Parts: sequence; C-alpha cells; structure tokens
Amino acid sequence: MNSRRFSLLMVLLLVPICILWAQDQTLLELNTNRLQLNKTNMYVLGAWAVGNIAVSGVLRSRTTGSTRYFHEMNVFWNVVNLGLAAGGLYGTYTTDPAMLSLWESYQAQQKLEKILLFNLALNFSYMTAGGFLIERAKNTSNRPERLKGYGQSLLLQGGFLLLFDTAQYLLHHNQAQPKLEHLLSHVQVGPQGIGLHWVF
Repeated sequence: MNSRRFSLLMVLLLVPICILWAQDQTLLELNTNRLQLNKTNMYVLGAWAVGNIAVSGVLRSRTTGSTRYFHEMNVFWNVVNLGLAAGGLYGTYTTDPAMLSLWESYQAQQKLEKILLFNLALNFSYMTAGGFLIERAKNTSNRPERLKGYGQSLLLQGGFLLLFDTAQYLLHHNQAQPKLEHLLSHVQVGPQGIGLHWVF
C-alpha cells in the first residue's frame, strides 16, 4: 500500500473517531454544566433557608403580634427549603455526568425544566394564598395577627422562590438549548433505525 492510500485510509478511520469524541465532549459539557449550575442554585437556596431560619428563629422570640407569626412561618417554610436544597445537592454530587447517554441527558434536561415551570405556577399560588390570608385577617376576630403574619411570610417566600425559579429556568434553558440542538440535529430516524448524520 503506497503512502497516499495509507494516508487516505487513516483519514477515513480518524474522522469518525474525532466526530464521536467531539460529540461525547459536548454531551459531557452539557451534563457537567447542568449539574454545576444546579449545585450552585441549591447552595443559594440552602443559604436563603439557613439565613431565614437563623434570623427569624431569633426574632420570633423577640417580637409579638403578626411579626412573631411572620418569623414563625419563615422558620417553618425554610426547614422545607433546606431539605429540598440538601436533596438537590445530594443528586448533583452522586450523578456522574460522563455516564449519561444523549437520550438520558435530554430527558434530564426536560424533566428539570418542567419541574421549574411547575414551581413557577406554585410560587404564584403561594403569593395568592399570602394575599388572601392578609385580607382575611382584616375581617376576622379569630387570631387575625396569625393570619396576617403567615400571609406576609407567604408573600415573601413565594416572591423569593418566583425570582429564584425564574432565574434557574432561564439559566438552565439558555445554557443547554444550543448544545442539545447541536447534538440532536445530527440524529436521524429512518426505516433502518436511528443513526448519526454529519455533513462535511
């Protein structure tokens, strides 16, 4: 075999390998970025929760009336937030980004975005419930200070989570969408099965 044919053969063998390696690197980057961003977001949520528990835990015993109940609900609410942040962090530390296939990566991204969109709707519900409790407190003689304090807390916590989940969704979506589109644009479904299509 002369050197020209050998060179051509090497190119034909190496190009598919390089393409597959580039695809794997893009997929690894996609998964690594998603997990890292999620990790950062869970630390932010955890810090918000710990801050609320610490500050409102102290102020609850030093205040009275609706302000006391405001701090009480802040503590209750953020015990849950802290648990969610811990669970989210556990998931990011125990997931190996290199072990996810293209389909698994796509599913993970879609699941995360759907959860965040669902959370956005929940956050509006929390804020609506908070407004309702504040209004209800004006027209009841049955512990109105508790209704008002809990309502104010729901407005604060729902408002924070609305901003937090909106930022999370936009960051995750904008970071992943170009990479997913690039990877999926090379997947073709035909009568013989699924394959990769690369144009040179």
